[in-house]
Amino acid sequence: MYSDMEMDSNNNIGAAIQYFRETYHISQSKLCKGLCSVSTLSRIEAGERDMDAFTLETLLERLGKIPYQFELIITDFDYEAYQRRMEINELIENEAIDEAEELIDEYDRLASDKGTPHMQFIMVCKARLNELKGGNSEATIDMLMEAISCTVPDFKTDKVSEYFLSYPEFGIILEILQKQILFGMIDRAHKTLNQIQDYLFWHSQMEHNIKIYPKVAAIGSRFLLEQNELDRALELCDKGLDMNKGSSRMSYLGELNYIKAQIIEKQYKAAGLWKTCDKNECLELYLKAYHIFDFFENYTVADSIRKHLQEEYKWADID
Repeated sequence: MYSDMEMDSNNNIGAAIQYFRETYHISQSKLCKGLCSVSTLSRIEAGERDMDAFTLETLLERLGKIPYQFELIITDFDYEAYQRRMEINELIENEAIDEAEELIDEYDRLASDKGTPHMQFIMVCKARLNELKGGNSEATIDMLMEAISCTVPDFKTDKVSEYFLSYPEFGIILEILQKQILFGMIDRAHKTLNQIQDYLFWHSQMEHNIKIYPKVAAIGSRFLLEQNELDRALELCDKGLDMNKGSSRMSYLGELNYIKAQIIEKQYKAAGLWKTCDKNECLELYLKAYHIFDFFENYTVADSIRKHLQEEYKWADID
């Protein structure tokens, strides 16, 4: 009875992977790159599963599909690994460093021969623990670089656009970018941002990448604004706002409006036109940003915008 259920589940998962892969016109070699061989993916699609739940999950997420974990947990190993991951993440969140390190070592012994997604999880955890312990910032980034290289081995050689990334994989790359910016690694941050933009350009048809773009635009355009690369910052910011059109999502909308207002204001000032220009566009963008931040009770940013409008625009009553 159980073996029949297991085979049916395998067939369903494999068929789903094949269906979405062919729908999006993605070759087997591109989908499984960094995860498994083409022959292994062929067996998965045929229902002859010989991969654990985490590899299957990454394959589905690379196709923009987020599976329910219980649909993938079939073996005792899968269940135990999911439980260990949850415990490790909770310990890290609670800053229980010694207990987390002990459990990570156990997880490493449990999953050492189970595939690259497990090694990736371990390296991400080690990077976050290093940061919690006040370790060297460059070491933290190097650990995250090693983590993404587990499933995207070409990441360091500017070939990331050849992959189809899962949301967790993309999340690691974004985390690398944010830490490079935070720690003042300007050249490395430029290189990472270029890779991210290149990837999103070549994979713009994937729905989950469209959803990611506003976050990328907010992080990237803020960084470029700080580097005084105003034209590129504005282009990226506009793309993020455009991706948000027709959507009910408010995430990063306030930030993007705020950044765009600052970019345009800075462009006018750099050109010596600030005293004579029409300030209505900037004012409108600042007001949009203010009301969004105020609505979501981010009063620190809202108050900063209010103060700027009162001082720079002589705007007495923002409400």
